[in-house]
Amino acid sequence: MGLLRNYRWLKARDVKAYPKPDFAKKAATDAEISVCEALRNIEGVVDVYHSARIDQIISGKSRREADIIVLMHNRIVFIEVKNYKGDITMEENVLLQNGQSRGWTFAKLEEAVGRFHEISRHVGIRIQQDVIETVLACVGFANVDASVKPRALTGSFVAESTDQLLSILSVTEDHHVDFDEETLKALKTLLSMFGTWDAMQFPNEAQHEGDLIQPRDKIREWRITYQALRVRNERTWWGTFFRGPKFVGDLIPRLGDNIVTVDLDYMESAVLHNPHERIDEEYTFEDVASLVFGYKEVPDWNKVKLMEPKVAETKREKVVPTPQEGDVIPQARVLRHLTEGAHQGIVFRLDEKNEGVLWRDQMSIMEWDNKDMLMAVNSAHDVEVTSSTYNKTRKSWRIKVKTI
Repeated sequence: MGLLRNYRWLKARDVKAYPKPDFAKKAATDAEISVCEALRNIEGVVDVYHSARIDQIISGKSRREADIIVLMHNRIVFIEVKNYKGDITMEENVLLQNGQSRGWTFAKLEEAVGRFHEISRHVGIRIQQDVIETVLACVGFANVDASVKPRALTGSFVAESTDQLLSILSVTEDHHVDFDEETLKALKTLLSMFGTWDAMQFPNEAQHEGDLIQPRDKIREWRITYQALRVRNERTWWGTFFRGPKFVGDLIPRLGDNIVTVDLDYMESAVLHNPHERIDEEYTFEDVASLVFGYKEVPDWNKVKLMEPKVAETKREKVVPTPQEGDVIPQARVLRHLTEGAHQGIVFRLDEKNEGVLWRDQMSIMEWDNKDMLMAVNSAHDVEVTSSTYNKTRKSWRIKVKTI
């Protein structure tokens, strides 16, 4: 660069238009971090995981975020934190703030739980359904109406403050039994594998979250060992004026304090895939303050085995009674939506061997049209068996259910 070009580059740095900071999101994140710190002081808490991303077994591209997951000695708690103010109500299972829809339902939290449960079984961890609890924590000093309540009969709660949340987690029920050492170790490993979002941070404190995808080879290499890359111009103002900018990146290790500095081409682009907006955001390194690597890699769950089945489980198959008319199945999980052909409905997992169907003709038009929000795949619902008949030809049970 010539001196004039260097000078123009320096002056342009002072007036660059960076993305605008989202202060509401920052406040929400700060509230979540504050809750995490409070949770770590509760007796019985093993570890707390913030902003955990839970993908699907069949595809690592679809991820559901859990604000907070608390691993305790005897249960696992999924927490959705809302830093709202004003009046909080719920209509048709959708959360409203001051009468405005926030687009959140308990089904989103239940879907994250469902994904976790499926992955844990897939990697060999056998835990009962009732050891996973959910809490909607309203920590923004809001007035929470009685209409804000979960659909599940048990294991789901609403906390109207941080203190009430801590109180809920401090209570141990009779059915809560401590995990054995092997299971607890496997759960810690599994939860640590989820990771969180990558982030691109800018000089004005703005931050965008998603998946860092470029420069591809460098990102893949860096994220395994390092938690962040801090970008800086190594030269002073006068050094830049005479010699031009020289950008470097300080790689911050996940373990230890051995910071490694690498040279960067300040005109090279870093690309972040934004899953919320479904776009790729591209910025040169000169416009970036840091890159944060939220995870080491996206796990291939088909190659992960954290526990081996017990000997007793391999020798003797457990007898599971078939649900009959009138039986209530708490927290039955949605397996899939039947949307083609004459037979349409929602398929639920009732137990290890049986499925039940809520047929479309038993649902309202509103319920069917909003099934992806109200009855998302992997979400949990209390259902009642309305009929249970055995098909001799197919040697299987045909079970119909309704939600309660």
